[in-house]
Amino acid sequence: MKHWRTYLKYTVTLALTCVVVGGALGAVNHITEPIISARKLAAADSSRLLLFPDADKFEPMELVEGSGMDNAYTALKGGEVIGHVGQATVSGSQGMVDVISGIDLEGKVVGVIVGSSAFSETNGIGSKAKEPDFTNQFIGLELPAKPGQNVDAITGATITSTAVINATNLIGTYLQDPSAAPSGAVTISAAPPRAAQIVKTGTAVKVTAAAEWAGQYPDIYASYLANSENREVHDYVADYPMLSKVYEGMAFNKYYSSARGHVYTIEDVTSTGRPHALANCFSCKTPDFTAKVNELGDAAYRIPFEDMQAQVSEPISCYNCHANTPGELVVTHTYVSDAMGRDLMKVDAENLSCAQCHVEYYFNPATKATSLPYTSLETMTPDAILAYYNNTSVEGQPFSDYTNPRTGVRQIKVQHPEFETFMGPGSQHAGDYTCADCHMGQAVNAQGETYISHTWTSPLDNQALIDSTCSACHADLRKETEELQEAMERRTYAVGYELERLTDTLAEAVESGAYTEDQLNEIRELARNAQFYWDFVFVENSEGAHNSQLDNECLDKAEEYFNRAMALLH
Repeated sequence: MKHWRTYLKYTVTLALTCVVVGGALGAVNHITEPIISARKLAAADSSRLLLFPDADKFEPMELVEGSGMDNAYTALKGGEVIGHVGQATVSGSQGMVDVISGIDLEGKVVGVIVGSSAFSETNGIGSKAKEPDFTNQFIGLELPAKPGQNVDAITGATITSTAVINATNLIGTYLQDPSAAPSGAVTISAAPPRAAQIVKTGTAVKVTAAAEWAGQYPDIYASYLANSENREVHDYVADYPMLSKVYEGMAFNKYYSSARGHVYTIEDVTSTGRPHALANCFSCKTPDFTAKVNELGDAAYRIPFEDMQAQVSEPISCYNCHANTPGELVVTHTYVSDAMGRDLMKVDAENLSCAQCHVEYYFNPATKATSLPYTSLETMTPDAILAYYNNTSVEGQPFSDYTNPRTGVRQIKVQHPEFETFMGPGSQHAGDYTCADCHMGQAVNAQGETYISHTWTSPLDNQALIDSTCSACHADLRKETEELQEAMERRTYAVGYELERLTDTLAEAVESGAYTEDQLNEIRELARNAQFYWDFVFVENSEGAHNSQLDNECLDKAEEYFNRAMALLH
């Protein structure tokens, strides 16, 4: 009873305190809210005066419902209309972006002000949208503003740039004709500066070789040829001895070397120590085969390897990313457009160009066609990809690339999921940067003209890029990257040896006859999952640089499955 009275006393006291504090906060809010609103209005007035300094009055315009506009004003001088000003708040990369734009009586932009009241974009990257170097591009512009045509997006801040451009177009359209305003709230898409095109299929096309463009694009062609300098080859089986057992049951455990520069793709695929049965092995090696697939469809994948070898000569080059149309980014590998579906246009064209080869893929068991194990952006995660394989039945069993002969584990051999890793959860740069931003930096020729380098290289080898862009967030990019990659490699190596131990222990269990088939199958499933998550990191070529968070999560899961399997074996 004594305790009950004490609790009641405290409860009543607390309740009274909350009432008093709540009332006080309400009173403070009642007092401060008009002040805050007045300050916002004053800031907006100041912005309008920056756009029309000669105006002596701004009359509010009645807004059309659902226009997406925050406000709109007519600028007056001596009673005469001299222009209009509008404001819209839209979604950027990290949050909301406030945009104010002025339009003169000729329909031209007099200026754009970004982030006067709302702005949370990445400092040093998206924040450049507020700077004159970007906003001054709009002055004198006849709308619509078009990314990559009359307005250059900020390097590494595609989404933020596009948001400002779309907001400016919205404001301009409304100010010139409010009745033409869109129905419903405006949605700012993270569209790329240039949307990717999709290759035409069903007809034979002659691939224009890179050398045929040399005269028209000498600098780009020279930079492309520089890829031949990337000759270094690593023997993964020698560097990672555990592969002889982890990949046991397929040729990768005997011959597995790193890729050289893109100009060596045909040479490398035809000289590998692994056997080839069908032409599908040429999928990412030559545009000659890509064009053949676009002509014949899935039938091209079943052509014997040797027969196709006699028909190809051009390594990875212009056609793969541009078809035969320089300047246009084209998805020529139809398995990418098939897998992405409606989400294709949500991805920067520059990312899609690289995604055509730098992806996780498998050969469809029925058609032998190169295929991607997902159907949308949401299903590109390692978890969803594993579920895809588990739900893809082949003769009553989940899909597998090979079966370990000693353990009976139906293994998945992950390929090179750079695209899925970069776009995956935890990526620090997806949305702000594209593959091209980091791996195809700008270059300047002898005449002082700027062009896009087609030497595909690490950003660590591009000091100009580091100085102009990376240094905004990284005090020492090389040191940070090297430390991150060293740590990731050590952990990958360690988990790889755990998988080797699991393979040997499971093989002994199979041989012992001490386990039932149901018990072994339970362990086999755990071993399959452990190897998949480990392989997803091991074969991704950035060693954590693209998305260290996702890589560590995969290694965490690999170790979790390893521990569960070993617990059942012991």
